[in-house]
Amino acid sequence: MRKMRAIVYQGKGDIDVIAIEDRSIHAPSGAEVRVAVSAAGVNRADILQRRGFYPAPPGAPADIPGLEFAGSVESVGPDVRAFQPGDRVMGIAAGGGMAGLLLAHERELMPIPEGMSVEEAAAIPEVFLTAFDALYLQGGLRPGMDVLIHAAASGIGTAAVQLVKAASARAFGTLRSASKLDALAPYDFDGLIVAKDGSFIEGMRAHLSSADLILDTVGAAYLKENIEALGSGGTLVTIGL
Repeated sequence: MRKMRAIVYQGKGDIDVIAIEDRSIHAPSGAEVRVAVSAAGVNRADILQRRGFYPAPPGAPADIPGLEFAGSVESVGPDVRAFQPGDRVMGIAAGGGMAGLLLAHERELMPIPEGMSVEEAAAIPEVFLTAFDALYLQGGLRPGMDVLIHAAASGIGTAAVQLVKAASARAFGTLRSASKLDALAPYDFDGLIVAKDGSFIEGMRAHLSSADLILDTVGAAYLKENIEALGSGGTLVTIGL
């Protein structure tokens, strides 16, 4: 067993339930990798977990948040083939990312590209893998598609637009406040729509008649207009907690 320090939730509530505690972690076995964590991302799920609305899934630490992380390989199990101690890695976890050490299966890790900081790397896995799965694996993203991305200023939204443009498709985004438009200036959206009174369909029509693919993280409030916005044979992918 190795000692480590971890950010923990000492109950449910506001930020006053957050503390740092000493914990222990066992040596890696099988295809497990023990990662010395240098940085961890903060996601909406971490906040919901602190408030008591998102319990950790089975097998994950019940009180240590953190779904994405970056650092270096500290040790490996006997069946690990992809990594060795000292490798810089980033990855996803069901929880426990906000700790000094973390155990992950080697398939849940990726090498950190050369020139990328651990802070940058820690902010990539959760949103980019979620957006990739939704757009490519579930939504069938192809070149030439018109893609509508709700909550364009969110982590998933800003990851999604980059993936859409990399696929040679067109990206249109919705947001609920015009105050976020400046933050989206660096991203290559083909059009941005500010929803008015919870409605985006009229603003969308100014840019395109229908969408081939809609990526929605809003949910029920947009369902009726999502169906109206889809073109023939279009696909709606909803992501929710």
